[in-house]
Amino acid sequence: MKILAIRLENLASLAGRHELDFTASPLADQGLYAITGPTGAGKSTLLDALCLALYGSTPRLRQAPVRDSQVADVGRDTLTTADARTLLRRGCASGFAEVDFVGRDGRRYRARWGVRRARDKPDGSLQKIEQSLTDLDANQLLTAQKREFDRLLPERLGLNFDQFTRAVLLAQSEFAAFLKADDNARSELLERLTDTQHYSAISRAAFQRARRARGALEAIEARLADALPAAAEARAELEQEATTQQQALDALQTRRERLQAEGTELERQARLSADWQQAETTLQAAEAAIAAAQEERHTLAQLDALAPWRESVRQRRSLAETLARREQQLTEARAALERCDGERRTLAPELEAASAARERTAAALRDAQPELTQARELESERARLQQQRDQQRAEQTQLTATAAEEAQRQAQLQQQMAEQAQQIEAQRQHLAALLETATAQTTAADLRAALNQTRDKAQARLDALDGLTQAWRERQRLDHEQATLQQQLAQSRERLTQLEQAGQQAKRDLAAAEQRHAQIGEQIENARAARSDAVARLRQQLREETPCPVCGATDHPYRETPPAHPGEALVASIEAQERQQLDQETQRVAAAREQHQELSVEWRSCRQTLLAAEQLQQALAPAREAAASNLADHPLSAELSAAEQPGEWLENQREQALSERQQASERLQRLDTIERTLDPLERQRQSLALELGKRETRQALDRARLETLAASLPELEQALTRTHQTLAVVLGEHASAQAWQTALEEQRQQAQQQWEAQQTQWQTLENTHTRLTQQIADLAQRQQEEQTTHAELDRAWQAWRRTQPELDEARLENLLGYTEAAHRQLREACERRERERDAARVAVAERRRALLEQRRLLLPEVADAQLLDAEHAQTLSARLATQREDLQTLERECQDQQQRRDDAQQQLAEDDRRRRVQQEGARQREAAAQEVQRWERINGLIGSADGKRFRRIAQAYNLDHLLTHANQHLRALTPRYRVARGGSELGILVIDGDMADERRSVHSLSGGETFLVSLALALGLASMASHQLAIESLFIDEGFGSLDPASLALAMDALDGLQAQGRRVGVISHVQEMHERIPLQIRVEPKGNGASEVRVQRN
Repeated sequence: MKILAIRLENLASLAGRHELDFTASPLADQGLYAITGPTGAGKSTLLDALCLALYGSTPRLRQAPVRDSQVADVGRDTLTTADARTLLRRGCASGFAEVDFVGRDGRRYRARWGVRRARDKPDGSLQKIEQSLTDLDANQLLTAQKREFDRLLPERLGLNFDQFTRAVLLAQSEFAAFLKADDNARSELLERLTDTQHYSAISRAAFQRARRARGALEAIEARLADALPAAAEARAELEQEATTQQQALDALQTRRERLQAEGTELERQARLSADWQQAETTLQAAEAAIAAAQEERHTLAQLDALAPWRESVRQRRSLAETLARREQQLTEARAALERCDGERRTLAPELEAASAARERTAAALRDAQPELTQARELESERARLQQQRDQQRAEQTQLTATAAEEAQRQAQLQQQMAEQAQQIEAQRQHLAALLETATAQTTAADLRAALNQTRDKAQARLDALDGLTQAWRERQRLDHEQATLQQQLAQSRERLTQLEQAGQQAKRDLAAAEQRHAQIGEQIENARAARSDAVARLRQQLREETPCPVCGATDHPYRETPPAHPGEALVASIEAQERQQLDQETQRVAAAREQHQELSVEWRSCRQTLLAAEQLQQALAPAREAAASNLADHPLSAELSAAEQPGEWLENQREQALSERQQASERLQRLDTIERTLDPLERQRQSLALELGKRETRQALDRARLETLAASLPELEQALTRTHQTLAVVLGEHASAQAWQTALEEQRQQAQQQWEAQQTQWQTLENTHTRLTQQIADLAQRQQEEQTTHAELDRAWQAWRRTQPELDEARLENLLGYTEAAHRQLREACERRERERDAARVAVAERRRALLEQRRLLLPEVADAQLLDAEHAQTLSARLATQREDLQTLERECQDQQQRRDDAQQQLAEDDRRRRVQQEGARQREAAAQEVQRWERINGLIGSADGKRFRRIAQAYNLDHLLTHANQHLRALTPRYRVARGGSELGILVIDGDMADERRSVHSLSGGETFLVSLALALGLASMASHQLAIESLFIDEGFGSLDPASLALAMDALDGLQAQGRRVGVISHVQEMHERIPLQIRVEPKGNGASEVRVQRN
């Protein structure tokens, strides 16, 4: 992974657009550079832009609170302090960060992060962040979607955000604190540096899971204890009680069913008796209704007799009314006809007068047509002459003004031509001076060819020197590596020999210590056995008043009553000394074994180092031969060999080639400038001369046209006057020919409209007269037909009346007042009453039969003739009342018995439930116990309430891994030192190879040595984060402020070593000595108003 370029615009204090191109000079020429500037100028903003373009965030934003802290934006908008858009510079409408890099696949990519405000205004609301990834080699946009960008970027770059911040942005200053910290502080730093917080979470989770598993098991056991089933005897009693209660309930339910069946029959008898009595009542009511409606039946018979004559009566009466109206219509029509005849006689003379007026106005219009035509022609001629006069006057005015402008413009062009001539002459003098400096060239083309040849030779010389410099530096680097490897091999072989000798000695010491340990143990056991036997014999030989041979006492209490542990009082001190001696020998064996193991581990490590160095030396030989061959084959190798100081000679030759190329380029630029200036000046002069000629020609034409117009205008004025006088004579009192014709048209139109109105009125009267005449004839004919029909109907009606003497006029009018609907309703009412009576008779018969059948069933001993007596009805009613009371009593007994049965079954079901709970609980308890056992084992290994146990295990492993990688880098920086764990669980010791691998405390290191070790640790963390990915771009932030000059020189050697490994290293530092030692610098300089600019310069 390699950073190629960083671009940014309007981020934090860096206003405007800035670019750092690591592929162009001078950043491409040197692998070590410094990022310098005052505090707050914006040095860290460059790294923020790098992280923004790649990941859309920065380490500082990741540490900010997400929701709790708000900052104000424009208007009422707010942002969280963790929002990357807060890096947009205040007062700017947009900003971006862009990074070009080489990915893990060797292809070039461009990652871009951008933000803008609404409407591209500084006071607009912030919009969503835009991110894109482009394949530069294929010139293809891979994505512009944030989610897809977050997925593709780590794949192409090879690092996620956390890995990038640890592998590229080296936290060297944090590792300096990491070295000097105690175990607790080192644990916190290691957790933050290696991002291993999840190990603490896993440890706490294991502890919590174990506690929850124990709680679940305890809850299951408590639940099972609360749900114990009944014993076998109690279970049998419950089952017997349930069976007994069920049998008693069955007996009661059988009795209830018999009573219900008997009650059903009695209820049916009572219902049938009530229905029969209701039917009898209904029949009596229907017969009474028929008797009461006898008059309605008589009216219905009369209406039926009148029905055939009802329509004839209606027609007769309608014809009488129609004859009366017809006579009135005839009278009104005859009067209207007389009025129409009077109006016709009045209108006839008015119509003749209107026709005569119409003819007169039409003749007047025809007679005036010749004069109207002449007047229109004169008006057209006058208008044409006026338009021609106005156009010539306007043209005369315009030509006069144009002539003045052309004269002024002609003077200006003449002045410009004079100025152009002076400029052309000055440039020609410059060109002549430039040609005089060339000895062999006489033309500008010859001078250009010579300058181009000189510049190309200087460039070719510069390219050859660059190739020679690269080959020479490669040879120097390989020679330095060869010498370093030779020294390292010698040290490794010497150390390996020392380790082999020390290992053999340690092996002999271990064997001797184990042998001494076995001998001493055997001696102690034998002595103990011997002492026990001797003590027993001596105790038997003790005599009264005789001193003890061991202690000298004359009192022997243990002779008759020995102690509970014979020999303990005598040998206690001796055994203590023996145990101490045996422990000392055990410790010597353990120390010898540990020393032997340590020497074995160190011997294997040294052996691997030696083999690796030999392999590297073998691999380095072809590279050295190739570098020597490349250097010898170079065209300038002979000149380099002749130089006493090759480095200074290369630098001087390169500067001389650069100077020659620069001088040639500058003279070419001067020549180009003169030619570029002369060509447009000459073209401008020719253009001005051409334009001046055109304007002089145009001015002569304008003067001729003015003279023509001055001669023609008086003639137009005279012709216009004559035309006006002739038109006045033709028109007379009329204003124009159009007004004259309009007046004649209006007179003719008024006469025509008046004649048409009277003609329309006359035609209307004619139509009215014809219509009234025809109407009178039609009315008279219809009157005669209606009179004949009325006479015929009257004769037939009088004949029918004579057949109905009982109908007087009043009764007849009453019957005629009935409508068809009333007649139909009267008929339906009579028929309905008869149907109701018939239905009642049928219902009485059917219900009497059903009641007899039911009573025969209930009273089989009674004869049919007596079954409907009131006495038997009362008997059955009493039986029904008794049955109802017995059924209610039995229902209550059944409910009580059912409750007792349900209670017994509920107890039995509850015991069944408890038994199922116990069975299921046993399975759950077994599973929970297995879960507790599994999590207790895990908790015992890694679990703890504060997460410390597993964190320490993981941190110890990570520390070993980190120290392994750090030693690889430390070997490249300085082969003298190695780091290893020791002193405590997370302690770090430094192994000094120059002091016989003495293990030293990190607190004994000097400033420079501390810098080297902390830098190696930072590089080791970078290797852990990047795995197998080659990191070619590094940024080191601070860590140099506390170094003395000697330590600073050591640090610079380490940085040069990183540069020699092919890495580009950027150092952010405030230390002035660092600035002086690193010639290539990226300076961030404040300009005022909170803005800074970025410049790349070489000291």
